[in-house]
Amino acid sequence: MYEQWMKSTMPVHIQYESPEVIELSDLVEHLRQSSLDPRDHDSMISVAPALKQLANNRDFLSEMICGELKDNQDIQADNDYTPQVFMLHAPQVAGQSYFLRACFWPGENDEILLSSGKGAFFYGVPHDHNFNFLTVGYQGPGYSSDYFEYDYAKVSGVPGEQVDLKFIERSALSEGKILLYRAFTDIHRQIAPERFSVSINIMEHSLRSVTMDQYEFHPENWTISNVINRSSALPMFMIAAGSGDGEAQHVLRDIFRSHTVERVRMAALEALVATSPTPDAALELVRLVHSRHSRFMRGRALQLAARIEQGAGHADN
Repeated sequence: MYEQWMKSTMPVHIQYESPEVIELSDLVEHLRQSSLDPRDHDSMISVAPALKQLANNRDFLSEMICGELKDNQDIQADNDYTPQVFMLHAPQVAGQSYFLRACFWPGENDEILLSSGKGAFFYGVPHDHNFNFLTVGYQGPGYSSDYFEYDYAKVSGVPGEQVDLKFIERSALSEGKILLYRAFTDIHRQIAPERFSVSINIMEHSLRSVTMDQYEFHPENWTISNVINRSSALPMFMIAAGSGDGEAQHVLRDIFRSHTVERVRMAALEALVATSPTPDAALELVRLVHSRHSRFMRGRALQLAARIEQGAGHADN
């Protein structure tokens, strides 16, 4: 059997021991029958045994990779990630709430790491996640992580903001170890393993993973250094706002006023601000953010206003 919750350790550590081996197709079918909701911690924990049973299968991944290499004109057609990620089961139908992947972790002395640098593999970069995911160490000693926790709701989310982090521990994702990384809670700074390693993940695939912000942090002073979510809202809004179409401007204002996701609302406002004809017009738009709005929106509005005023000052000189 398995223990559901080990609260004092990093992400949720799920202990499960079994020699049973299943195929990837068995895991996919199990997830379908279990009606997995990857946004729910208990739902994710309930499928951890099946993930571990797949990890007990020492052949399935190499067989999949060899199969893809035989058709080398169309390798990983459904994979939008970097070559570090091998897609095992991409979303097959609209609304599918999860996908499966394997991640490759170069060892500290591997040539690819020495030539590409640690940043290419997120080593040494503290970051959170805007999605839940379940992971198991599949091969090798596994990357180590410095683990922290924080309260996402208390962060406004603007670069340079100080964040109160609680250090939990340093530990490795060793072979067979199962962890649930919790969205908006767990932060880790990964360290390259001693030698090449592989992990297998069940990933949340939901709206919040493309609309809520994911952050990188400066390890020296624990401020937000970058927003790294994959949302395409701002580029699309910028194109619409720059078209000069009055209807597009009206639609963007409606999105700012009424969209349920505040990050999307601010993206609409930022697009309008960026295409304003004058600094005064831009500031009028920023003032649409009032005290009743969220901490994030207020903080972002202050940052936008400062940039506008700084730009106007330079123009006057």
